[in-house]
Amino acid sequence: MSIFNQMKMAQDMMKNMSPEQMQELMKQAQDQKKMLDEQIRKIVEEEINKRDLISRQEAADLLKNN
Repeated sequence: MSIFNQMKMAQDMMKNMSPEQMQELMKQAQDQKKMLDEQIRKIVEEEINKRDLISRQEAADLLKNN
């Protein structure tokens, strides 16, 4: 399914929603985004540690101090 079709389907679905339903849908989307962001952050931190890399902040600190 193309992005255009997905957007059209979402628009059609939202036409029949009440403002309360729309707010609940937006809250759910925000909660899902927060969960996804946290999962990504955790995976990145694990990979940094697993590969014995330094973080961006550590690199910036090293450059600032030298």
